[in-house]
Amino acid sequence: MPLPTDAQPYPIGEQLGVNGMPMRLRGFTADSSPERTAAWFRDHLPRPLVENKVKGRLVLGRASGTSHYITIQLSPSGSGTQGIVAVTDLRGAAANYAATRAANEKIVAAMPSGTKLLNAMTSNDAGRNSTFFVLVNTYSEEANAERVKRMLGAEGLELESDARSAEAGGAALAGLPRGAANGRTLSFRGKGREAIAVISRMPDNRVSIVLNTITSIDSFK
Repeated sequence: MPLPTDAQPYPIGEQLGVNGMPMRLRGFTADSSPERTAAWFRDHLPRPLVENKVKGRLVLGRASGTSHYITIQLSPSGSGTQGIVAVTDLRGAAANYAATRAANEKIVAAMPSGTKLLNAMTSNDAGRNSTFFVLVNTYSEEANAERVKRMLGAEGLELESDARSAEAGGAALAGLPRGAANGRTLSFRGKGREAIAVISRMPDNRVSIVLNTITSIDSFK
C-alpha cells in the first residue's frame, strides 16, 4: 500500500485476527492535515472508494480484488495526521471460520451460563502468539474467577497471583468505577505460556472478563 511522501510508517502487528478476520496493520504519521492526507489517498487509490466518519476518524475503504479489503483510518495529530492502514484477508476469514467459531464457543462454554463474547482478537508478532477475549455476564467476580482458574488450569497454567482492587487503598479506589472495588487481576504461567485475566463489575452491574494469553513459539522448538 503506497503512502504519501511525507508519511513515516511504523509497524503495529505482523499478523492479527479481529473477530475471525485475519489482517495486517501498519501505522503512519504525516505532516499534512487529515484533509490533505485523505485527498492524497483519493487521488492514488483506485475507485470506488467508500468513505465514513467513525468516532471522529475518517475511514476510507476499498476492495482489492476478491480476496482482500483495505481500510485507511485518518485522525488529527497536532497539525498533522495519525493513520492506520489495515489489509483484511477475506478468503482467510472464510477458510478459518469454523476454527474461529470453535475457539470462541470453547471459551464461552468454559464460563458461566449466559456469558457473551464481546470481542476476540489474535496476533502473531516476533514469535509470540497472543489471544485477547472480552466477555460479560451477570455472575459474581468470584464465580468468574473460579471458572477462569479451572479453564486455564486444565490447559496447564498455574495461578501465580490473585490481586484484588480493594488492596490498592482508598486513593486508588476513588478513581475506579462503581463496583470495581471487588474486581481482581489473576496472573497465570505455564510452559511457554502466560495469561492475565482482569475481572471487574461495570457501571451497568454486569461483570466483564478480559483475558489475554501469550504463547512463546520458541519454547516449543
